[in-house]
Amino acid sequence: ARTIKERISSGINAEYGDPEYFAAAAKLIAPYVDGVDLNCGCPQRWAIKEGIGACMCENPDLISRIVTRCKEVNPDLCVSVKIRILESKEQTLKLAKAIENSGASFITIHARTIKERNVTPHYEYVEEVKKCVSIPVIYNGGIYAPDDIGPSLQKTGADGVMCAQGLLNNPALFAGYTETPMQCVQDWINIAISYGTSFMTFKHHLVFMLENVLPKHEKKIFNNLSTFAGVLDYLENNFGLVYQNKLPGGG
Repeated sequence: ARTIKERISSGINAEYGDPEYFAAAAKLIAPYVDGVDLNCGCPQRWAIKEGIGACMCENPDLISRIVTRCKEVNPDLCVSVKIRILESKEQTLKLAKAIENSGASFITIHARTIKERNVTPHYEYVEEVKKCVSIPVIYNGGIYAPDDIGPSLQKTGADGVMCAQGLLNNPALFAGYTETPMQCVQDWINIAISYGTSFMTFKHHLVFMLENVLPKHEKKIFNNLSTFAGVLDYLENNFGLVYQNKLPGGG
């Protein structure tokens, strides 16, 4: 398998609420990645409780200080920020300008507020941000299939798209697949077991990958499995997949 250094483009997405901590973490991994991204878009309760994630969008000064300090410590590293839109366009534009002025390389915008989940994204907010900043703007929200990309770019004028939930359900989405191919599941089995991934993480991603593959009654069976052995037996019996003790790419 290709090492991190050999990848054409790689990055780390992280949630930190302290400028010095984020800058130090970025310096630690800088030799191995092309960039770091400050994730101010996560709306999960645990993140909000910790004072990180999407709640940071209410504090443009903190985000600016984190980005500025990171660039001071790592001047050649690409530093980007992911945000959610705020309640008003004016607040969102102010936040985006603050991020740009802090030295961020680009900005990613999830076009829903912290309280919104599966609602129609507010494309017009991203369109307005794109008009008021000079750094690249990446659109995020509602990208579940390759056919969603073009319309999202047309509605927002964004420079690109970021996909989250869609890639959890189908890691091969950008390769043109409409559902997770079994080779992708096989690769995950090999990677997870080879690196000692926890059972919770191992199964969690399989649940996402098989969301559009398993019929409803089979999902219930799979979701109730509670051991590595049980999951591996299920995958072998139903899909002929077994741990192969090798990594994707021949590593």
